[in-house]
Amino acid sequence: MFYVLINQQGITAHEVNEMITLKMMQNLVGFEGEPAYIEVASYRNYSDKSIAMICDDEFLRKDYNPTCYTIEGNIIHGQVLVLGIDKANEDFGLLTLAQVEIVKRETKLCKKR
Repeated sequence: MFYVLINQQGITAHEVNEMITLKMMQNLVGFEGEPAYIEVASYRNYSDKSIAMICDDEFLRKDYNPTCYTIEGNIIHGQVLVLGIDKANEDFGLLTLAQVEIVKRETKLCKKR
């Protein structure tokens, strides 16, 4: 199972054996040493509606660079974490390899500044 990070360097999948913690999610979307509060940017961003983009909800105040944009046209800034939705537990879950391929194929990156 996987989670995906989207940032200025591109899109990378990370294989893990168990679901990441809330603290890890916050660290992945924020600057090191600064608190981050996660926000779900979109549940409707991919053809598979069980994939969610997660970012720091204060990305504009923190002046993060634009990273990618959604199919709805919303621009997401900073490092973006992509996870699945575990409907049975009503929580986030890890992605399958097929979902990782959807994320890679359907994510539109912003041009570097």
